[in-house]
Amino acid sequence: MPAQFLAPPITVVFLWGVFWRRGTKEAAIITLVLGFVLGFIVFLIDLPAFGDTQWISDPGRGLGIPFMLQAAWGFAIWSVVYVIVSYLTPPPTEQQVSATTWANPRAILFDTPLVDWSDPRILSALLFAAMAALYWVFR
Repeated sequence: MPAQFLAPPITVVFLWGVFWRRGTKEAAIITLVLGFVLGFIVFLIDLPAFGDTQWISDPGRGLGIPFMLQAAWGFAIWSVVYVIVSYLTPPPTEQQVSATTWANPRAILFDTPLVDWSDPRILSALLFAAMAALYWVFR
């Protein structure tokens, strides 16, 4: 159960860090620290060990946010925090971000030729096809 409170800040820092060149280390640190601390507090609030009410999940007495949507809301909230802090701090230099972010995600897919079956692009396509087939079978 704590995964829905701890995973969103980690996911935000990873995804924004890889795909957005303007993200800063300060934004990553603040997002992770605040995300873990506030996520733990929210976990304790939603834990019925201190009473009989889950203040986040319970639709009758709490906010009524379903378990599966709590991580999505966390991702959205921590994304806003990451972007705001990134704009409030000085941008990283091109030298700092050139080795850690993609200039163009399309270039990663199409600029180099496919070598053999162990190429990550082929393996990703096979995984996607397997997931689509499983979805189709079990829908």
